[in-house]
Amino acid sequence: MKQDKYLEKIFKNSEKGKLVEQFAEDLETMDKAVVILIKDKEEGGFSSVVMTLGLNNTYEAYGMLEVAKQDLLEEDE
Repeated sequence: MKQDKYLEKIFKNSEKGKLVEQFAEDLETMDKAVVILIKDKEEGGFSSVVMTLGLNNTYEAYGMLEVAKQDLLEEDE
């Protein structure tokens, strides 16, 4: 199974333990990461936490998020 599809399966099935294990595995070979955690609020809206790894400048995160946005747009087609 392709790596991105495996992660997608973990997210959809809410297997948090497996997600953490997979992140640990992938971080052995990956250099940078942007992680966004979201919590839905009961009264509507959400709160978020953004974490980065291996980034020297904020603009690097912007570029990574733009790549992720393009990947998501391609999935919708």
